[in-house]
Amino acid sequence: MIQLNRSEVKPPQDWEQVVAKRFKGTDRYQAFLLVAIQFEALDINDDVRRQGFTMYPCCGLPGKTKKDFPSLWGKAKPALAKMSRRKCAYCEGEINAERSGQVEHFKPKARFPTLAYDWGNYFLACGGCNGAKSDRWPAQGGYLRPDAVDPTVYLVFQADGSVAPVPDHTDAANTVHDFDLNRGWLVSRRRRHLLDVMSRVEGLVQVYQENPQIAMKLVRAEWDRLCNPENGYTAALTQCFRRSWNAKVPSDPL
Repeated sequence: MIQLNRSEVKPPQDWEQVVAKRFKGTDRYQAFLLVAIQFEALDINDDVRRQGFTMYPCCGLPGKTKKDFPSLWGKAKPALAKMSRRKCAYCEGEINAERSGQVEHFKPKARFPTLAYDWGNYFLACGGCNGAKSDRWPAQGGYLRPDAVDPTVYLVFQADGSVAPVPDHTDAANTVHDFDLNRGWLVSRRRRHLLDVMSRVEGLVQVYQENPQIAMKLVRAEWDRLCNPENGYTAALTQCFRRSWNAKVPSDPL
């Protein structure tokens, strides 16, 4: 999980009109927003709010028999993919097809319906992260928002592929838990990448013992490669590389 630049996401200029059309008229869309505001006035832990907006009486969504949000956020995928370098905004796993990526509502529309069509509430996510979080919102605190903070400050990655929140940081702990960032397949994939990085560190240490000047040039080149946001698992790779190198060569830390 790395910091993202929200300025790369540009919603269409006529987005409000597109949404209103999907609601079959501006009046119906405004009526929906008024009820949504009323719903969000409930405490975040209120039982009614936790049931979700579609269960709220007169929720203002179109459809006679099925209350559901008209889906339009898929149009945001290309811009979101550009922002996160076609990686999941949370686990940094590669998303290799547009249909494989999912538009994740950072504040879930079931709890925050006024943000259902807000492009500032969207991130590109993999099915693993989006499915784990689903409509959750913490009873206390929130989540690390990758376009607002540098998540690497609050997450500690280990060479075995696992990740832990820094102590006493509620948002980081919520993020690791609710997005299931230690799920088995994800940890295994991170570990495979990290084994290669740890092997490179060992080789660079050997070079350093023979020629520190050449070794440091190679180390900086490797560091630049790992920092490239196009790579998968950038946060894990850079953290573990730096920590391992600094432990083995404290006289020339990164």
